[in-house]
Amino acid sequence: MLGDTQAMQQRAVMVEVEEMIQSTPDYADVREALQSLNFIPERDNADIAIWVQPDLRIFVLLQMNLGGGYAGYKVATYDELGGPEGEFAGYNAR
Repeated sequence: MLGDTQAMQQRAVMVEVEEMIQSTPDYADVREALQSLNFIPERDNADIAIWVQPDLRIFVLLQMNLGGGYAGYKVATYDELGGPEGEFAGYNAR
């Protein structure tokens, strides 16, 4: 479990990422922004992208449309996924 300060930082980064995704239709810009926030790509394909920030225990999942926009996304903590030992249990794209 994260300490209070780390939990506040985690939530602040999650809000920042979500706002950035909502306001940035170009994935190249999103990719650059995630890298600047120390996210690491776990998977970066034409149909789906998964980025993680292990220090803050955050993951971002982006499901892409064929036209280059987003079909859905999910920004969550490892703990919100409900998997054992922080493993990713699944996602529901919004």
